[in-house]
Amino acid sequence: MEISIDVGNNSEKLESDVLLGIYRIVEQSLLNSLIHGPANRVMISTRTTDEGITEIVVSDDGPGTSDQLNASGTGTSIIDSWVGILKGRKEIDSVPGHGYLLRVVFPA
Repeated sequence: MEISIDVGNNSEKLESDVLLGIYRIVEQSLLNSLIHGPANRVMISTRTTDEGITEIVVSDDGPGTSDQLNASGTGTSIIDSWVGILKGRKEIDSVPGHGYLLRVVFPA
């Protein structure tokens, strides 16, 4: 699996507990791409604005999934737990046959 990572400059200023949350979300997303895809390419980006809003995007070229599968599973539960800890919101864009995109946004 080929992995591309893009980390914005402001992301290095985040506190260690936030960095841990980002790490765990990305870690679980990569595992999901590997196990459930399997995806050939995964793109990861994280950006933090000057206002302190952080966005994580993980997308892959795997087979995608239906809405029904997005709501269950251990991996989803782990991601949801970290999104809650970070007081963020999660969006998923996936259609069978067209990859998977996870976007998590949370405040400073």
